Amino acid sequence: MATWHIGMFRGLRDTGRTMTATRAPTANRAAGDPVVSLIEAYRERGDRRAVEQILSMNAKILNHIVMRYTSSSDESYEDLLQVGYVGMMKAINGYRLDSEAKFSSYAHAMIEGEIKHHLRDTALVKRPRWARSLHARVSEATSRLTTELGRPPLIEEVADEVNITPEGVSELMKLFCDTDVLSLDAGEDEEVDVSAIKSLRYETFSLPIEDRILLDQALESLTELQRKVIYLFFYKDLCQTEIGRKLGLSQRKTSRTVASAVKVLKSSEALKDSKSAGSWGLE
Repeated sequence: MATWHIGMFRGLRDTGRTMTATRAPTANRAAGDPVVSLIEAYRERGDRRAVEQILSMNAKILNHIVMRYTSSSDESYEDLLQVGYVGMMKAINGYRLDSEAKFSSYAHAMIEGEIKHHLRDTALVKRPRWARSLHARVSEATSRLTTELGRPPLIEEVADEVNITPEGVSELMKLFCDTDVLSLDAGEDEEVDVSAIKSLRYETFSLPIEDRILLDQALESLTELQRKVIYLFFYKDLCQTEIGRKLGLSQRKTSRTVASAVKVLKSSEALKDSKSAGSWGLE
């Protein structure tokens, strides 16, 4: 267990010392907690063996937390163990020596917090591109309206600003709020109705949001070049000549790429049963 963290805590040591709690009078230190002297040895002399001993003494806590979150997430044990080591080093650097709580209790909270933070960030990254983009628009609109109105905006006001139904905004928020610490503890996500995310009004030369969601889902079946071409064609409204110029392709290559991409899109699972896809020009 010591092989990984030794290399890592070198990098954490310098930054860690900036967040190290001020050394407290020895009289008020946690009585009977042997880890205190080891923390002092590390902080005062950079003693690596002290860190190894601390990790060894708290290995059961670390493994217990990692195993619990491994069983309730898609992350591997090894990946979460690395995250757990980061939390442990933060605990070593941040523990107050005059604290009434034992180090093991503080380390438990720090390790668990680090893993939850990691899972939350990982879950957000895994959200579809259309969802991340739409969520950014909703967040920006909410901040702007709060400033303009002098109060938090109603969901209907945000919906009108971003041109999405209020029900759609609610479902989008649910998609992101289910990565909250509470739901991570619960171990299961609340069902999200993506079909409720629709445009309030149609805009000229722009696909409604429900069609963009279908298109984004279908794009996953394309090659990288095909995705770029379709993106420029549908999202940037460029003609084939402009697309070829932008990507450095001949007009013949561009035309073939558009044709092959459209063929794949039309046969994709996401668009196969779509009634509106026929109006997109996938001819």
